[in-house]
Amino acid sequence: MHYEGTIFRPPSEADSLLVQVTVGCSWNKCTFCDMYTDKKFRIRGIDEIKADLKEGSRWRNQIRRIFLCDGDAMVLKTSMLLEILETIRELYPDLDAVRVYATATDILRKSHEELCQLKEAGLEMVYIGLESGSDKVLKEVNKDITKAEMIAAAQAVTKAGIRQSVSIISGLGGQDMSREHILETADALNQMQPDYVGMLVLHAGNDTDMFRKISEGTFRLPSATQVLTEMKLLIENLELEHCYFTSAHASNYIDVRGRLPQDKQAMLRNIDRLTELVKKREAI
Repeated sequence: MHYEGTIFRPPSEADSLLVQVTVGCSWNKCTFCDMYTDKKFRIRGIDEIKADLKEGSRWRNQIRRIFLCDGDAMVLKTSMLLEILETIRELYPDLDAVRVYATATDILRKSHEELCQLKEAGLEMVYIGLESGSDKVLKEVNKDITKAEMIAAAQAVTKAGIRQSVSIISGLGGQDMSREHILETADALNQMQPDYVGMLVLHAGNDTDMFRKISEGTFRLPSATQVLTEMKLLIENLELEHCYFTSAHASNYIDVRGRLPQDKQAMLRNIDRLTELVKKREAI
């Protein structure tokens, strides 16, 4: 297998075969993210990708899922994605799923027919970085997308039968826009109706504009207690029909997880218990 630079994947893809179809992120300008700053974006050649898939197929009996990285595999033309998916189907006949990171912009560029073709060819789930449902926060962090576009993209993949896992970032609104950030995020998620929600905590990379603002004091990070307050406010306002929520990402202070709506009250009680423990620790 051939990889360029550091490879990132969702926590749930730890056991998946990682196949790099793009190098870096086509946008790569979010103020909080330094995941792909060491790379110049490009799409790998189809022959390179097929060679990696063929090499990986030597372990096909041990591989249940394939994750296509880097930052936004959906930026590829549909015809190229279909060719990749067809190759996967030929080389890995017993595979359970193929999954990708996807920006809302890339999803919206594809028609309903194209998304249905990708689903039929084996694309089972996309990971979408909502981060915030607040247009003010999205603009502040240079996400280059709106809440309405995020919702439209999520609804488009759902209509095509593709599942969605959505990430959000606690603390992204700082202390000043914390409440708006969370309430608008809850509203966006309620309209997106994702299958999974992953809640991260803001950790700006050292080489980002966000880190510089934090260092200068123009952006104030929330405390651990405030992060828990954001999580509680979010879950209180979520109206999701069939979603698994988790805060198990390595960036987070605590691990709260459960199925919504059935585990909602138990999750809120767990947050209250953890908040009291954190408050005691902060008071020491």
